[in-house]
Amino acid sequence: MNIYIKRVKNTQGGIIETLWVNYTVNGKRFRKSLELENTKANYKRAENEILPMLKYKLMNGELNTHNKKIPTVDEYMKFSFELHSGNRSESTIYGHIKNYDKYLKGVFGHKSLDKVKASEITLWQNKLQKEYKLSKSYILKIRGLLFTMFEDAIENEILKINPVKKAKSLKQTEDTKVKRLELTPFKPNEINKILSVATNQDKNLVATLFMTGLRIGECLGLSWDCVDFKNRTLTVKKQIVNGQIKNILKTSKSKRIIPIIEALIPFLENQKKLTGKENSFLFLTKKTNKHYHSAGKIREQIWVKTLKKANVEYRNLHQTRGTFISTLISNGEDINYVSKIAGHENVKITLERYSQYIPVQNMNFGSCFKKIGTLLDTESAPKKN
Repeated sequence: MNIYIKRVKNTQGGIIETLWVNYTVNGKRFRKSLELENTKANYKRAENEILPMLKYKLMNGELNTHNKKIPTVDEYMKFSFELHSGNRSESTIYGHIKNYDKYLKGVFGHKSLDKVKASEITLWQNKLQKEYKLSKSYILKIRGLLFTMFEDAIENEILKINPVKKAKSLKQTEDTKVKRLELTPFKPNEINKILSVATNQDKNLVATLFMTGLRIGECLGLSWDCVDFKNRTLTVKKQIVNGQIKNILKTSKSKRIIPIIEALIPFLENQKKLTGKENSFLFLTKKTNKHYHSAGKIREQIWVKTLKKANVEYRNLHQTRGTFISTLISNGEDINYVSKIAGHENVKITLERYSQYIPVQNMNFGSCFKKIGTLLDTESAPKKN
């Protein structure tokens, strides 16, 4: 039995080196992944700890792969999530787990990997489309979790075939998921209606969302040491996701300092009177006097009720951010600066999502070409014989 290094592709197309062992049972050669990246520390651990243990198991017949237990989808999905956690944000991981628990676990979780058939995947995705009314793009996103998990199993030589590749194609559908999340900015009179019916801390929280463009988790993660009234700035340095305080934000540009606009100051000053203790978060729950758990709680406890009371058409809570960004752009603010305030990775993302809000700067656009029209060849067409 010996250790060898295998080079494999990661999800981003790059090459990584992983540690494997090969061994022989009854004259047949087998290979096994140690599920470790090739580093000096891991190689030393493999030599000194893992290899002796595997040799002992080999001597006792415990590595006979004919009797090897194939993991279940639930077991291997957890491994797959962990395997790819290094290049995924906290919010992405949370979203994947949520989709797995809601749409996949009950159908496939109990099955061993080798028992999942392509026909079952086809029937499952058809059900999501017909009964759950999910769009094709959203189903493919969920199905991608299965695809990645099976690819991991093939890479680790547990399986030879990915059943997702043999599943039938989905019919094209109206993309209801995308349509539901399509930006419809709140108008100033709608924002005024919302703020007029909200009270106390709820009013201050909603105003902060509308007038900073912060992501919900970023807003919940604000503490009073992040607020500089003198220089009129907010420092975004943490977020709250699923009840946990995270110092890692969505993108590398998410940690940022943004200006406090004039209209927001009275709301922050009012909130300071409510929760302005040292090291306190800005927004605290009424029951526990601790930070909010997640965006979902804000949506359930404040947002839905407030919009209904204000008689304003429902939009997703995240559209407070879209309203802030689109309003700045449509009023002629520099898009590079807006992109920086929004915490987008680069201005390309801002342009892709909000370019339709860039105002026409010159109503006489193209007038410089008027003179060219006078130089057109006015010679009449040749006469027919």
